[in-house]
Amino acid sequence: MKAIQKSQQLFWGFLFKIPCCSVCSVGNLQNLVLFLILLLASASAALALDSSERIFTWNEANAIMAAAKVPGDFRNAARVYQKLVDSGVRNGPLFFNLGTALLQAGQYDNALDALARAERYLGAQPDIRRNMGIALARKQKTPAAAWPWYRILLFWHFSLAGPTRAAVAILAFTLFWLSLILTRLGLRHGMNALAVVSLLACIAFGSSVATTVHQELTARRYVLDIPSAAGSETTKSVGEQPSSK
Repeated sequence: MKAIQKSQQLFWGFLFKIPCCSVCSVGNLQNLVLFLILLLASASAALALDSSERIFTWNEANAIMAAAKVPGDFRNAARVYQKLVDSGVRNGPLFFNLGTALLQAGQYDNALDALARAERYLGAQPDIRRNMGIALARKQKTPAAAWPWYRILLFWHFSLAGPTRAAVAILAFTLFWLSLILTRLGLRHGMNALAVVSLLACIAFGSSVATTVHQELTARRYVLDIPSAAGSETTKSVGEQPSSK
């Protein structure tokens, strides 16, 4: 056993001595610094290229969306927006534009899902709710949308943006423990009520944030090649114009 431990120490010591010997001279140190500078420069260039590609894709999708006249055109715009989602972009304007394009293409289930994701990032906004109402009414084939009961019951979950709900949950958690500490210090007046209210708020908003995180992590990729419900006819103007970044 001691022989094995000794051999391991020699092995790791040899590995650590190799870089030390290779950079002990001034020339090697300069080469190492130059190599690190080049590595950082190439990484920053790659990030800049990635950012410029995303901006180009965003502008391309907005241009297709602005010129779209029939469901197939809006479906093409949705495909380009989907490329941004596939590349890891997550924000409210992107999902709003994607949901609006899907709505115009007649894919109402996908439109509702994308607009709901926009709502998670931006909270309740008139243009999002308007387009969701139109998509829901067209899906239900009724003049006016009948909102699900849980959206009315859990209005705070759907009205507030995800970051806002997370901030409320953290604040409630802090107040809960602060009330317990003050109670231990002898300041009992009103602390029990504060502890109960803050605990309930922490549970409610914490579960809300956990649900949002789970929904985003398990979000599916939209299937954009299926025929639209509106066929090839020109659709009416829906809600707001595409959002700009």
